[in-house]
Amino acid sequence: MKNKSSLTSLLYLLPSLSGVVFFDLAPFADVIKRSFHDDMCRRFVGMENYAKLFQSRSFLLAGKNTLCFILCSTPLLLALSLCLAVLLHQQAQAHTPRSSLSAAYLLPLALPVASLTGIWNILFHEYGLLNALLSCFRLPKTDWINTSASMLVVTATYLWRNLGYTTILWLAGLSGIDPLLYEAAALDGADTKKQFFCLTIPLLKPLGFTVSVLAILNTFRVFRDIYLISGDYPNQSIYMLQHLLNNWFTNMQFGKITAAALVILFTTGWLVIGLQLSFSIQKQRRHYGQTDPSA
Repeated sequence: MKNKSSLTSLLYLLPSLSGVVFFDLAPFADVIKRSFHDDMCRRFVGMENYAKLFQSRSFLLAGKNTLCFILCSTPLLLALSLCLAVLLHQQAQAHTPRSSLSAAYLLPLALPVASLTGIWNILFHEYGLLNALLSCFRLPKTDWINTSASMLVVTATYLWRNLGYTTILWLAGLSGIDPLLYEAAALDGADTKKQFFCLTIPLLKPLGFTVSVLAILNTFRVFRDIYLISGDYPNQSIYMLQHLLNNWFTNMQFGKITAAALVILFTTGWLVIGLQLSFSIQKQRRHYGQTDPSA
């Protein structure tokens, strides 16, 4: 009976396992193979593609811009969404009627990317509404899309599109915290600030790892907005890794594309592992601090 049950379980898993093998593992193995061959995968070149990769100024520029964008926009998104989630949660706990803004934060999730292109051009073009407003105060005009200021536009776009989704994740974590803990903290004399930093944030740390990883992965989706606004070759301050891979694909430079894909994969993997280790270390320190009086 035990062998029959195991065979039945294996038969149920076989369709999904076959899909993973044929659609994920097999293409990934082919990417690894092509990274050590020429563009047409006819001649073995060893580490030549990786050497060309790190000698390319375009790759170094795109990598630097992508890394700076991740390190700047992700903490900002996490902080803003957490503050908004706390306000909405407190409003729900007080049983007060929600304002129109509490429903409008979900609006960016329903809007397609292509429909926003015209709005960003109207707002941030050299002769757009923002520059018209600046001219009313006799301030100089700025071409927000074709200058180094375009990074501000991209960051604002990323925050606006992902703020509602990240807020929902924080709200799910806040709803799992027992309200009696806040009542006990208030009886002990803890004000709102101490409750937030000493109670809310420590209890949300397990969720913080998941939210951080999702926020990092969503930074790679900003390429769609940049591409629709600025095309294949935007200003060099917002020239991302996706632009580079797209241009190499157009030129059929498959050797460098596969090498770059593996470098990006392992870099992102190490970044996620680093986040996981940092959260686990904080959890262990908190555990030792509770069990060891001298800690």
